[in-house]
Amino acid sequence: MQTAITTSKAGPVVRNAVTRLREVCESGDIKNYLAVDRKSGEPMHQEARQLFASLPAVTPDTNADEIVDLGLWSSIPHNLRRALEMPRYRVGREIFVRTNASHRVIERLRPVGNYDTNMPLTFTHRAQLCGQMGDYFVALVDGAPKPLRFLRSEVYAWNEPTPIPQSGSISGVQFDYNDPLLKAHICAAFVELEEEAGNLDFNEPEEKVRSQQIHLIRRITSRVQMNYAGRSENYAGANVGALLSYGQGVCFTQRAVALILLAPFCKSLGFDLQAAIGRTLRLGVPHGFAIVVLRPSLSRYVVDPAWGEPLTDLRVAFFGPVWGQDRQLVGLEGSADTNISPEAIDLPEITVS
Repeated sequence: MQTAITTSKAGPVVRNAVTRLREVCESGDIKNYLAVDRKSGEPMHQEARQLFASLPAVTPDTNADEIVDLGLWSSIPHNLRRALEMPRYRVGREIFVRTNASHRVIERLRPVGNYDTNMPLTFTHRAQLCGQMGDYFVALVDGAPKPLRFLRSEVYAWNEPTPIPQSGSISGVQFDYNDPLLKAHICAAFVELEEEAGNLDFNEPEEKVRSQQIHLIRRITSRVQMNYAGRSENYAGANVGALLSYGQGVCFTQRAVALILLAPFCKSLGFDLQAAIGRTLRLGVPHGFAIVVLRPSLSRYVVDPAWGEPLTDLRVAFFGPVWGQDRQLVGLEGSADTNISPEAIDLPEITVS
């Protein structure tokens, strides 16, 4: 049986289920409740199936006020609306662009992605917005002799969040936010984050807010407990709820699990998600990972459970100065919404010769 919540006001069955889940979390017994049979993917605990079915379905569309209505939190982060409503396209924001850039690792003290007219078109993370010009955004790309123009529609496609529906499939991983086991993982994470999320204030200095967001997101992504196929005899099916409890899968599978788990927290903790299609630099092997963009700072991070990275600064993850990981971006999965409101843009009009 699956129980869907279609309104923000929770009835007594849902409230009682959330109260019981809170007791299980506080007792430390939640791991036993979430343990699944490695063949069927079904919870093994006797009470778990009925309890999980009665929990609310929290989806990517659920906002923080609804989280309070459902009894998962007693209050929302302070000044959350400020973070969500601040312009996303503003001077200094680092963005992905496609241009002539080098991904050759020549020396460890210089990050890859430097502008180079002798190299083919590729994605680089080393671009900063500085203005707008008609149908174009203007950005400073490291190594370029002058600011470069990029079509707005392309910038949106490369930098807007990946839409995650209420049910479907990502990289072969099946999900439905009405699934009892997935509901349990998400609701348990909200319950466990309640106190720290309630202390989050988006009017605090940016560095403090960013530090708190990083800590909270790492706590969520650390729930992804998976191994590569062949390294364990755990659940190896396609159901995301069962995969979270010590499942197994390749990097794209683990990326999908992380994305599906994180998506319901975006509106409550102030961040966006992108499903990245990558490739290793040294060997050119395909590699999947997720990108997190914090609001309001617009700082970017990589989530890569397959490589043991719950949240890594993107500049480090993309071979930053001195050290970094062996990956680059080659594309983004899903069709981002390119219908952007004027309120999301705060850039001066400039000219580029």
